[in-house]
Amino acid sequence: MTGPARITARAVADFVARRHGLTFERLCAPCTRRDLVRPRQVAMYAIRQLCPHMSLPHIGRLLGGRDHTTVLHGVRKIEDLMPTDDCIARVVDEVMVHFHVDAPCPADTILAVQIDAASKHLGVLLHARRAELARVA
Repeated sequence: MTGPARITARAVADFVARRHGLTFERLCAPCTRRDLVRPRQVAMYAIRQLCPHMSLPHIGRLLGGRDHTTVLHGVRKIEDLMPTDDCIARVVDEVMVHFHVDAPCPADTILAVQIDAASKHLGVLLHARRAELARVA
């Protein structure tokens, strides 16, 4: 039995683009019009939540070569808007539900993915530290 397939950042960005009537290329374009920026920010937020293995610089490169600070701003902007903007909250919910159809609770699934990514990162750090200690000894 195999585990669930890893959610790719490209798949999330494609879904968000289609949801807004855009192509992936248009979503990533250097345009700063609000009708393109907001879906791009939703994609940044969704990728950050659904793909914890993706760093901010990687997300920025995927979405048109943007800087990691731009991605961080986009994620925070959506976090700030969700409690007060029902439209944004609804779009984010649609994305989360789409990628977690059989999950009982998207928040639980996201947490499990984040824990998995953190444990893998910790394993890499431990391995590096052990190798460093072996060289010293």
